[in-house]
Formats: sequence, structure tokens, C-alpha cells
Amino acid sequence: MLSEKQTALVEKMGIHFEQTIPPAAARIFSLLIVSEQESFSFDEIRDQLNLSKSATSNGLNFLLSMKKIEYYTKSGDRKRYFRWNPQNTLEHFKEGIEQVLGLSVLFEETLALQKCKESVNYQKIQEFTDLMNFLRIELPTVFLKWEKSKHKQQD
Repeated sequence: MLSEKQTALVEKMGIHFEQTIPPAAARIFSLLIVSEQESFSFDEIRDQLNLSKSATSNGLNFLLSMKKIEYYTKSGDRKRYFRWNPQNTLEHFKEGIEQVLGLSVLFEETLALQKCKESVNYQKIQEFTDLMNFLRIELPTVFLKWEKSKHKQQD
């Protein structure tokens, strides 16, 4: 059972995830992240979030198809137990960064077509392009530093 604060955080996080995934899936994903419980059965998710069977099923299937969650079964138990897949979430995060950084190519094409290099639009596009190019160079180093810091903490 979630505390009031955890329930509020599931809702807050769910609203954030709704920017990219359907509402029921967003709440399920948030529940699996926020809860200290390792995994939830279908019925536990449905009861905890007060979702219909259809919304729960659709949300779980969406998250499974996106590999944001995974499930396992217990010997002698026909139920599936769902849990967050943090490794895949990190990969999705990195892919999202690459998508954003991919805009720099389109922005550079836009700059090449601009005739007035003094316009506010040109200057702002140039600024974003410079930032994205900077991030493209620096982010691999940031990820390496983060990985090294994780290994130091484990030692």
C-alpha cells in the first residue's frame, strides 16, 4: 500500500509521463517506479490505481511493447507480476537525447537557407545549434563520468 505522499507522487509523475504515453500507462509506470514493492500483479495494479480491467490491460500491454516494464511468473502461480525495467528506461533516455540533438542537423539546414544573418530568428537558431553541437560532444563524457562514479560507489 502506498502512503499519501507516494500516491501524490504517482499522480504527479503520471502527469509528466502523459506527455509521451497514454494516461493509464503513465500511472502504471509511475506506480512501478515509486513503490517500494518489487512487483505488482494485474489485480494489484488495477486496485491500487482504481483502473478498469481494460485500461489496466491496455496500459500494461503498451508498456510491455515499449519495453518500459517486464513481467515474470512464479512457479505454481498463473499470475504475471510486473516491474519497472530501469535499464531500458536509461536506453530510452539516451535515445530521446539523440532525437533532440538530431534537430541540430535540421537547424543547420535552416541556417543555410536564411538570407538575413542578422535576424533574431537566425541568431536564436544559431544559438540552439551551438548548444546542441556542444552537448553532442560533451554528453558522452558526462555518461562515462557517471558510469565511473557508479562503479566507485559500488567498490
